Amino acid sequence: MWEPQGMYSKFLLRQPTILFGPNAIMGLKTYACSRVVVIHGSSLSDAYKQKVTQAFSAFAITFILKTWDGEPTLETLNPTVAKVEAFSPDLIVAIGGGSVIDGAKMVRTYFEFPFFDVNETSFSMLNWKTTFVAVPTTIGSGAEISSASVMYNETLKTKEFVVSHQFIPEIIVLEASLIKDAPKKILLSSMVDALSHAIEGYLSLIDNMLVDCYAEKAIQMISKYFQVVAVGIQQDQLNKLQLASLFAGLVQNHCIVGATHALAHQMSAYGLSHSSAIAIFLPAVIKKNIQDSKVEARFNQLAQHSGYQNGEELLTFVEHFIETFDLSKERLILKENKDHILSNDAFFENALSDKGGQGNPVRMNKDFLVDIFKTATA
Repeated sequence: MWEPQGMYSKFLLRQPTILFGPNAIMGLKTYACSRVVVIHGSSLSDAYKQKVTQAFSAFAITFILKTWDGEPTLETLNPTVAKVEAFSPDLIVAIGGGSVIDGAKMVRTYFEFPFFDVNETSFSMLNWKTTFVAVPTTIGSGAEISSASVMYNETLKTKEFVVSHQFIPEIIVLEASLIKDAPKKILLSSMVDALSHAIEGYLSLIDNMLVDCYAEKAIQMISKYFQVVAVGIQQDQLNKLQLASLFAGLVQNHCIVGATHALAHQMSAYGLSHSSAIAIFLPAVIKKNIQDSKVEARFNQLAQHSGYQNGEELLTFVEHFIETFDLSKERLILKENKDHILSNDAFFENALSDKGGQGNPVRMNKDFLVDIFKTATA
């Protein structure tokens, strides 16, 4: 379901309640609820489960391990939906990365609207009875502030989007203790995803002056604090990176991103994670887009407002950031599949029709994307 972004993105700024800082989860104690379901990934510790339990004054709380791997499909969501229906909660918490939060959005939807049809574009107004809380355990996906739920179409071997602005959670909890032990590569690569949200959203065809401020601030914060992941974990600085990710996700959600995401979304079929694919394509997309003088001027403005002298300096930072983690395995996969992908018209057709890439500031065609792909895989 695709709900047009234009008017919403141009004139509105909608945000949920945001709880952040040490023990932010305890702020949920002020929200009335009686039955709580927590949908989570495999990394959630028993200690944090206990903390979540203490955060609610509810009659009953249950934890459900997600039943999907990677991006959810309608089939893999069904067992979780059945468990939620059996428990009948009035508050749903999603604790995990982007796929957990995206899947939980759809679980909530099918719990409340069993006859929901992802292909019915007129069904855009959802009046919830439950409250939805998103607790991200990565930095960068933006799922916690997104109107979209990313699903995987196994038939077409591509990602698809179910979009409604009612999908935005009512509450977001940003707590650094949940990410301090995450693998450094995952944190760093996911922060590149946040960078791409800020940069592509800022350069997008959709212009929103207020959202621009969030993009500039997100890049400032990532530039200042990203090294904490590489040199040592300090939770107050990790929390700032979580806020930067949320700001960048807000930019993405309002302004729509571009060719980086259009290409990256196709790489799931080849075993690449979303954030790794973003890291591989982002520099090449920036270089291609700024060949247009208007886009170059806009990119220079973003750089200057974010603390850099010019766009070239910001691009150098992006490339340096990407070099801080190892993408050799992912680049090898691309190299092995390069000829197949370049000869696969469906790959580029899917990228051109990808809803996540419709904001690219330069009109895309197959040759445009092929040039980017060749540059990224040279």
